[in-house]
Amino acid sequence: METIKQIDDTYVAHTYGRFPVELVSGSGSILKDTAGKEYIDMGSGIAVSSFGVCDPVWAEAVSKQASTLTHTSNLYYTSPCAMLAKELCEKTGFKKVFYGNSGAEANECAIKAARKYGA
Repeated sequence: METIKQIDDTYVAHTYGRFPVELVSGSGSILKDTAGKEYIDMGSGIAVSSFGVCDPVWAEAVSKQASTLTHTSNLYYTSPCAMLAKELCEKTGFKKVFYGNSGAEANECAIKAARKYGA
């Protein structure tokens, strides 16, 4: 039987180095590998999620939303999108929010903002 590492080595492009650890579960800031060894997660998913692993409040919110409406295009209005934009603007003092789904879009937005500012 193939291991996860063997499958990964076969099918995932090696664009970054991996630690020789297969994580299988976690709670809060503690992650566990296949042998049950615990690790403290100091990376927050490399800035993807700082809520910790399997946070119950986050998991409940995601489950509720997933059973209501998952991802839709920016071509449509949704309450979560509008309400998050409102909260972000109120807390930051900015007037508008740009939702991007990739680093490429974020960089494109930053370049356009810099051009507009410098013009």
